[in-house]
Amino acid sequence: MGQFLMQEQLGLAAIVTYRNPPGNVWVLEAVCELAETVTALGARSDIRALVLTGAGDACFSVGSDCAALSLGGAAFAERWAAAWEAALGALDRYPGVTVAALNGDAMGVGLGCALACDFMVVERRIRLGMPETRMGLVPLAGCSKRLVDKVGQAWAKRILLGGEEVDAELACRIGLAEELVDPGCAKIVALSLAGKAARQGAQAVAATRGLLREAASSTLARQAQHEHELYLRLLAGEEAREGLAALAAGRVPGWVPDED
Repeated sequence: MGQFLMQEQLGLAAIVTYRNPPGNVWVLEAVCELAETVTALGARSDIRALVLTGAGDACFSVGSDCAALSLGGAAFAERWAAAWEAALGALDRYPGVTVAALNGDAMGVGLGCALACDFMVVERRIRLGMPETRMGLVPLAGCSKRLVDKVGQAWAKRILLGGEEVDAELACRIGLAEELVDPGCAKIVALSLAGKAARQGAQAVAATRGLLREAASSTLARQAQHEHELYLRLLAGEEAREGLAALAAGRVPGWVPDED
């Protein structure tokens, strides 16, 4: 267990909980810890999915350590930006599926963490926003692109340029979040999503995540060629042989624990 991040394992899924009360504000040490934690979990064969959530029931994270940013100077700002690029880059490179369980408000880099995950589960009472321009700043670590990719230019402009906060219901309607749940249920539903994803072939999931990332900027012909190459490579591997044999025999693949 780190200073800021608590880890637990449930089946094939890891639960990473950020704890920095009262608002789970992100500080530099915690951002560095996030990058290290996600990278380490990605190297473990006994974990195939990751759930990221916040401690308590009020905030997923209200955002950045504004006091440190205002007083830290140029050197601190450079370290801060690099740390976020490393942390969200680690989430991008994580080979399994990542799910953000938003148990409270997510603002600024708090929402940025969730945007870097594959799925976002939100509770009905919460609000989401990126108030960077209100602070005279811009988003970090590719968050402007992540937001545009999810909600399109129009809503990204309203959130980033207009400082508009959206509630959980609207977040689901515009595609910012994938699942709307009752208060107190985000972690449970996120674990269910992670558990389903963890039962898939790890190599197939990693390859498919790469295909999905490339799809927006790829042509149909180039994407089809890449799929062709990956399909043949995976088909020749042990994971596909086991997966096909399990399906033919009506059993679960060997990588799924017996207790599942």
